Parts: sequence; C-alpha cells; structure tokens
Amino acid sequence: MKPIYLPLVFSLLAISGCSDKNNAEVTPSSVSEKKAVDTAEVENDKKEEKCVIPDGEGYDKVGCLRDGLAGVIKKSNDQYEKTNRVGYIDKDGQLIIPFEFDAIVAGEGGESLEFNDFSEGLAAVSKNDKYGFIDTKGKVVIEPKYEWTSSFSDALAIVSVEGLYGAVDKQGKTVIPFEYQALANFYDGFATAARPPKDPEDYESKYGLINKQNEVVIPFMYESMGNLSESLIAVKKDGKWGYVDTINKSIIPINLAYETANDFSDGLAAVFSYEENSDNLKYGYIDKTGKLVIPMQFIKAYWDDSEGLIDFNNGIAVVNDKEGRTFCINKKGKETQCPDGIGVTDNQFDDEANNLDEEALEAKSSDAPQFIAITDYLALKPNDNWTWDKLAAIPYAKEWLEKTPVKNEYEPEDPNYSINARLNETSSMSAYGNKSRPNIITLGSGQGITEDESLGGVYKLNDFFNQKDLTRIPSNCDVDSRFVQKFYKWEKNGFQPLYIYDVTNPSNSGAETEFGIAKSLEEFFKPEYENSYLEVQNMNNNYDEVVCTFK
Repeated sequence: MKPIYLPLVFSLLAISGCSDKNNAEVTPSSVSEKKAVDTAEVENDKKEEKCVIPDGEGYDKVGCLRDGLAGVIKKSNDQYEKTNRVGYIDKDGQLIIPFEFDAIVAGEGGESLEFNDFSEGLAAVSKNDKYGFIDTKGKVVIEPKYEWTSSFSDALAIVSVEGLYGAVDKQGKTVIPFEYQALANFYDGFATAARPPKDPEDYESKYGLINKQNEVVIPFMYESMGNLSESLIAVKKDGKWGYVDTINKSIIPINLAYETANDFSDGLAAVFSYEENSDNLKYGYIDKTGKLVIPMQFIKAYWDDSEGLIDFNNGIAVVNDKEGRTFCINKKGKETQCPDGIGVTDNQFDDEANNLDEEALEAKSSDAPQFIAITDYLALKPNDNWTWDKLAAIPYAKEWLEKTPVKNEYEPEDPNYSINARLNETSSMSAYGNKSRPNIITLGSGQGITEDESLGGVYKLNDFFNQKDLTRIPSNCDVDSRFVQKFYKWEKNGFQPLYIYDVTNPSNSGAETEFGIAKSLEEFFKPEYENSYLEVQNMNNNYDEVVCTFK
C-alpha cells in the first residue's frame, strides 16, 4: 500500500518561519508548531530573522515572508482535504504562486495543515505524497519524487529515498548518494552523518562528518554527534562527551560525564545530567575549555520539548529554576530582562504538571505519568531512527523477557527480530524489525474480569500519550463496534511525526488494548509482519477485508 502520510521533517525556517535548535545529536531540523509571530533561530552565528506576515484575507493560514513570499492555505469546507491547498503571496497579499501544491498534515490536538517557507530561493513542496522544490516564480525545479526532504541549507537539501538519506543541489543533481541512515543539514560545507552498521549484529550506528564532496572528514567512530557550530562539534564516545574540530582534533577532551551536550552558541554550550531519582534533567553551561562556568542549577522537565531557547542567542538564554520559574540569564548566569516578552512564565513546572495531571485524569489511570515518560523516550528527533540498544534502555521496564533481538522460534519463515518487556503486571512493550533496527513498537495491556471487575489494568490511549500531541486520522479501516480500531498521528513539538493504531478488543472474560507506533501507517500492514500478530486489522466497520486508506 502506498502511504498517505509520511513522517515529514523540514529544515530550518521550514514551517511558519520557525525552528528549534536541537540537542547535540544528529537532529538537523524540525517542523515547528510555534505561532508565526515567533522568530526563527538560525545556527552558526546568524542573526535572528524576524517573521513578517503580509496582509492576506480569505486564507486558513498565512506564513512569514521568506525570499519575498509567504505561504498560504486555501480555505476549504473539508478540513481533511490537503490537495491543492498551498500557494504563496507577496508582501502586498497578491497571490503569486497558485494553489497547485498539497498541504502537509501537522498539528497538535487537532487536524492542521502546513506548508514550507522559501529558503535560499526554493521551497520544498508536496504533491501526491512526494516532495520536490519550486522557485519563487512557482516553477517546479526539482520534481516531487522524494519520500522526505529538508529545506535548502548551504546550497544543499537533504532528501530521502527508500529510507536512506542523501543530498541534492538546486538543479536536483544528487551530490551526496543515498547511503546514510541519518544525515544532518550542511553548515559551512560540513554535515554530520551516520551510516548503517556494516555488521548486521551491530545495532548501533556510528557517526562521523562528511563534506560536500562526500569525503569522510571525521571517521564514523562516535556514538552520537552534534552539528558544526562555532568551529566545534559535540561528540560522544564510550559514554562521555567532548568537542572536536573539523579535522577531528580534540579541543575539549572526551571525558565530560554528562547525559548529553548541546552545540556551542555565543561561546557557551548547555550540558545536561539527570536529577537524582527523577526523569528531569539539570543543566548548566560550559565554555570552550570544557569548564563549567554556569553551574548545574537549572531544570529541564522531561516533558518539556522546547530546547532551542536554552542555547544562548545574542547573549541571552531562557532557563527554568528548581521552583519552575522561567526567566532569562546573561552569559554570567545572572538573571536579566528577557527580550520581546520571552520567558515570562512564573511557574512553568506547575503549569505543565497540572496539564499532565489533567491528561492523566482523563486517561483514568494513576500509571499514566510513567507511561507518558515511556512514550516521551520513544519519540524521535528529526532524521533519527530507533535502535535496539535505545529500546533496551527504555525507562520503567519492570522485567525483560527478551532484551536482545531474537527471531520467532515458532515461525521460522518470519524475517523479523523482536524484543519484549513487561511494564507492570498487565502491560508490556514489544518491538519488531530487522537486524539493524526496530520499525514497529507496540504497547499493550490486558486483564480478565476475574482479576479485576473494573478492568483497571486495561489502559487507554491517553494513559500513554498526551492528548495535545495526537491528531486523529480518518480511515476506511476505522472500526467502532465491539472491536474498536482507530488511527492517529503523534507529533511532539520538536520531534518527527509518528503514526499510531489504537485497538481495543473486549471479550466475555476481559479486554485488551494495543497501541502500535511506526514511522508510517503503511508499515503496520507490510506482509513481513503477518506472523508478528499485531492487533491492527485491514478491515472496515462491517468486518470486510479491505485495503486501508487514510484521509
């Protein structure tokens, strides 16, 4: 089946002129759901580009002016219709590029349609679930044929074919071949990349640095790696962090015992460690000698996705203290006035915790906070993939039944490998994929009425996912009878969109639920998973077997 919704992630300044910087891992870009009045943070010492929205009436959405044009979404009576909804207007509101391109499905807590801003004279556009580029005249300069694309950065765009990443120039010529498992945007001629493991038994990719000639500048030797920023790159080896230059010379020795480290910005880099007995991160800032110059006195809540403001920009960073207060600091770590009203929340932690509590109450389960922490852990940064090692370190796993990927001994023809863990007495997590990496994760629960007449151990979707991050996707395979089956898009701010099926299967003796997570809806219905006994079914509400399609 052809996928209708693809896990699209776009480059800096992609959606409504907004973007978050990322932690120091191969996370080159992200679709941002910030309001269009936000500013775009541009890496590598570039100044903030303000968002100017032209006057435009009669549109569902108007974006920021980039390269003289702003994207618009045409009004429609069908909120799910995405075909021929995207055009571009000039500063006077005149339609310059007609509505010939498809909207990108996005949103938090409801259906939302988006578009890509122009970057370096071109805009990434969608047509029939493939992606290409147009110029400011509306001419298609690179035909829509890719599964995924970033916006242009440093004269190259990252694109994906059959799950591997490469880069093309503005004429559509393949400059970097499709051989990478992950590939960041190019900055100053360099990009962080990861190759698929040569050894199928090696489940962890190694990261290195390439140039525009696809020459290896830094060998593929690191467990994780940031982006080039201020001539330095954060690298992780043997569980420790440090920073190297573009010839792999160690500038800050790789002996920093932090959980993760950000790229340098304004001469400082945020570094993070877990709080004791908590999933929250405490953080401070190091200088370019590796010295901690601003103590680890700030807190990043585990549910907080907004990472970009933590990095210094024009001498200011937005932080949270232990009391949950959000405020700005200068490069000496002293509180200072925030620009443009940023960082004025009195107690972010209380507000976020209250929201989480409300969602947990809706979910009818006291276990919701730890389950949501699990799915937060499973969320993928842009351009990332799951690894078997990452899943083996999932929080709140009560007991591992299979922690190392194994084949199905009862079905020799099953090509998949899997792992399985109990989360508590009635719930579990499983993952399925090939030797290199997992592609589907399931979270299931089941209980009999003899154990608990209220079936309190049968968990709902809201127990595992924050409501605001879910968007319902209508399908001909929606089933709403005794057996219930629904589909969702799951998109946390700053992370790539993933896709979920939600199945409830009651019986006379009890009930069970299962939530499947994958990078596309197509993945669930691939024939290689027929022996994995996924609960999702390719049938309609009349229980007729059908090919599932999605609006």
